[in-house]
Amino acid sequence: MADSPARNATSPGPPIPPSVSVTMREGIAVLLLNRPDYGNAMNTALLEELLAATEVLARDPALRGVLMSGAGKAFSLGGDIREFHQALSDDTFDATAYGDRLTHLLKRTVLAIRALPCPVLAAVNGQAAGAGFSLALACDLRLASRRASFHFAYGAIGASTDAGMAWFLPRAVGYARALELLLEQPVIRAPQALREGLVSAVVDPDELVEAGLRRLRELAQAAPHTIRSAKRLLDRSLSLPLADHLELERADFATGVASRDMRHGIASLLTGEWPEFRGE
Repeated sequence: MADSPARNATSPGPPIPPSVSVTMREGIAVLLLNRPDYGNAMNTALLEELLAATEVLARDPALRGVLMSGAGKAFSLGGDIREFHQALSDDTFDATAYGDRLTHLLKRTVLAIRALPCPVLAAVNGQAAGAGFSLALACDLRLASRRASFHFAYGAIGASTDAGMAWFLPRAVGYARALELLLEQPVIRAPQALREGLVSAVVDPDELVEAGLRRLRELAQAAPHTIRSAKRLLDRSLSLPLADHLELERADFATGVASRDMRHGIASLLTGEWPEFRGE
């Protein structure tokens, strides 16, 4: 891969800010892609930091939601074509190995996002292109700013899809429409994204983050086991025979029955009280 800038105290000049920042707000992590001068394009450093941040969040038992957005005007312009150009400008460079390493890192990052045990919401603040579009699709939910737009972008550089685009898209819009979109590769602006089912709401730019946090707080009232199970079962439902899926449901339900949360939920229902689930 192309070399990333050094990130240590002995480097000359001012310290380089992290490519990904995480702040906590009442049990919800706000995960910000933080290369605004480059449209939050995903170079090697950003992907490595995003993977590391996601893996740390996955180990937090108190985590109830993750909101992902982009610093500046874009959500993410996708892969960093500057890094691509630098890497591929040398005719002796092993381009196939480079592409394999980069997409392997993308694969690990997407799988880590999908493995998060809580709802993950993409607050798409601006342009989401190529792998940036795929990253938004990898999240469980999507809200869009009125300034947001979704660009396939792959055809512009003669590339195939990556980061799960061809897996997520038909699950969002159906197979036939997904194929049509991948062949035509239009720019999808926020109102059309809502009509296509790519996002669940379109809001004013100044309201985007708060709207996303509000949605995650609502979902955080559910039992963590219910959330984890819903994500896991739905992810696997389209690739399993019914009997195998029923076996997964049986195992998850049995686990839930043994939890304190389920006993508390049943008791609260019988007394007419609203349950407060603690993930126990």
